Amino acid sequence: MTESLEAALQKRVDLDQYESNKRLLFALQLTFDIEDINAVAATALTDAGNDKACDLLYIDRDGGRVVLAQGYEAQNTQKLQAPAGKAATLHQAVNWLFSKRQPTGVPETLLGAWRELHDALEADAIGEVEIWYVHNLPESQQVTQEINVASEAAYQMLRQGYPENEVSVSGTELGRAALTRRYENSQAPILVSDIFRITVPGSFEENGQNWTALCTSVPISWLYKRYEEHEADLFSPNVRDYLGSSRSKGNINNGIQETVRNEPANLWAYNNGITALVHDFKIIDANTLEITGLGIVNGAQTTGAIGSVPAGELGEESHVLTRFIRCDDPETVKSIVRFNNRQNPTRASDFRSNDGIQRRLVEEFNKLGVVGYNGGRRGGAEDVIRRPGENQLSAEAAAQALAAFHGSSHTAYHEKSKIWEQDDIYSRVFPERVTAEHIVFVTSLMRAIEMEKTKLSRIDSADRLQDESDLFGWLSLRGSIVLAVEAIGAVHETLIGTAVANPHALRFKKNLSMSKAAETWQPVVESLLAFAPDQLRAPLVTSTALRNRATVDQAVKSFRAQVNSARKHSKSTFETFSQHVQH
Repeated sequence: MTESLEAALQKRVDLDQYESNKRLLFALQLTFDIEDINAVAATALTDAGNDKACDLLYIDRDGGRVVLAQGYEAQNTQKLQAPAGKAATLHQAVNWLFSKRQPTGVPETLLGAWRELHDALEADAIGEVEIWYVHNLPESQQVTQEINVASEAAYQMLRQGYPENEVSVSGTELGRAALTRRYENSQAPILVSDIFRITVPGSFEENGQNWTALCTSVPISWLYKRYEEHEADLFSPNVRDYLGSSRSKGNINNGIQETVRNEPANLWAYNNGITALVHDFKIIDANTLEITGLGIVNGAQTTGAIGSVPAGELGEESHVLTRFIRCDDPETVKSIVRFNNRQNPTRASDFRSNDGIQRRLVEEFNKLGVVGYNGGRRGGAEDVIRRPGENQLSAEAAAQALAAFHGSSHTAYHEKSKIWEQDDIYSRVFPERVTAEHIVFVTSLMRAIEMEKTKLSRIDSADRLQDESDLFGWLSLRGSIVLAVEAIGAVHETLIGTAVANPHALRFKKNLSMSKAAETWQPVVESLLAFAPDQLRAPLVTSTALRNRATVDQAVKSFRAQVNSARKHSKSTFETFSQHVQH
């Protein structure tokens, strides 16, 4: 029996540090299959004083998506709905965030978020914007209306500011029921267990290891009725359900509906079709088949678009190419869902999962026995949302830390996918000499910096010392964490008190878990970050944050000079740290 959403969320003690944003981050991780949610949180969370009603801004250039979110955690869960006024404030966030005119009166941290968003929009790297209100109460029509108003405003601003871009905008209230459904859908591939008889023009079977498929074409009227009966339950393998067909100039779902209305006979040729998991299927005769259970893996948008056409506008009957797959092997089901689900596109790192270096690193991590490493190979949704994360290391996080530590914070922040896609960049980030021990060394540094930001965020703003406020403000700037990794990497010889011929050989003497390794870094990080607000600010507050290499080099040079001049004051901290390091 699948455990409840609340039980699963309670087990995620790694997210407790984010307090009222815990549920919001869980929802983000569940929806987008994010492995290292802590790294995302360090950049995406904007919840602070004067946050302009924006608790989170997640910009995923590789996935072409943006999520603007507001969160709310009610102490009294017996309330009938979440505060509609808090949902209404999303309109305020939309106004400053999506305007092409640089906002005034917002904190520098939010200004950095605005710059990053519009940099991505200028590059036409964003195709989808989602506006969320995540809370632990029942959904309500009043809240939904407020979210829709904010979504419509965002769409109109994007149409005006970027008329050539094809960007869809949707709004979602992820209250208790909606988020529970997303969670349950991720755990149960087939929620609809009915038996259906379908009249088809013909069919044929395909077989593979652990699976059998029936290939056919189903009438759109049959799909229409199934959506009318079951709606989102049909899409249980696809946690993101049907995206809707409005608020997008070039929304593909609008195109499907237009075809259904005006050219139904061509739908089969225009559309990629549907893939669905079933419990069983039978061929009754040449034109009749029977299926038991239905979970659409690929084709949620097609089904939703057809099901949303008013009944009187369906036009003449036509068909959609369909594959019904029967599979009882859980691991194979995971792979079918993952590789067919168009809302979980193949990530760049997937193409390196069989690379010789990644295979070797996986073996090395297995021998270490203290840190898990996936080598670019992903598991299913339950692997992500159940994973505490403390001693799990994703290949993406490793790549970011390696790139930054060895002098390329720009690549670590702006070009994460290129690390995996371009051979020259990949070979620089993952050279033959890189080891699992070194990856633990550099990635635990990045985690220690993230922990420092979290620690400062827990101090009430009125109680922070001036130095703490300055550092927290700096750490809230986008790109600050990878820049800090590069800057600290640049002073590694000062830290350990000796020349290092091969920086890739740096490692801890003992095999440490990620948490213990980060704790080892913590005194050094705390000492060195004192120089960051003054010395490492310039590369982050320009319109091209971290993109100007000369500005980054000058900042790192100034940081190094400050660290060297203060070496005597930090001697004991550095000496203690050096006792744990070998090269």
